Amino acid sequence: MLLAAIYSARREVVLTTPYFIPSEALLTALRSAAMRGVRVVLIVPARVDSMLVRYAGNAYFNDLLAAGVEVLCFGDGLLHTKSMVIDGEVTIFGTVNLDLRSFELNFEVSLIAYDMDFSAATRELQARYAARSTPIDQAQWLARPWWRRTLENAVQMMSPLL
Repeated sequence: MLLAAIYSARREVVLTTPYFIPSEALLTALRSAAMRGVRVVLIVPARVDSMLVRYAGNAYFNDLLAAGVEVLCFGDGLLHTKSMVIDGEVTIFGTVNLDLRSFELNFEVSLIAYDMDFSAATRELQARYAARSTPIDQAQWLARPWWRRTLENAVQMMSPLL
């Protein structure tokens, strides 16, 4: 359902997740949406409880930024909200992180709401997160130290285990 929702988006997809280690299918869906003109915003925490998860997730940002996805780092406390709003009409809210463990291993629950009022309330929450976040600039991201890129890419190879 998650992928179908992203592929059906016409205007906007806004996602919040504490852990971002996407499957290839999710990565392709997000990039495809952005490349066809849909505004795609990914809000992730600036601080996470696992450095391995952080480095693995960061390794995917290059592809997302190159496709036009806006990546925002929430730096004002803990971000643990797992939500996605599509075109202000559909909201997916629940326990699912955007990582392989949630997709393939853990038992997760999501609420899918086809309700504009619920979607508006969720978008308002996401907008508050975005206002307290720092956007990742593609040029600055590409200029980060070589050792950091190497570390992120090495940890990314362990993504299926994280």
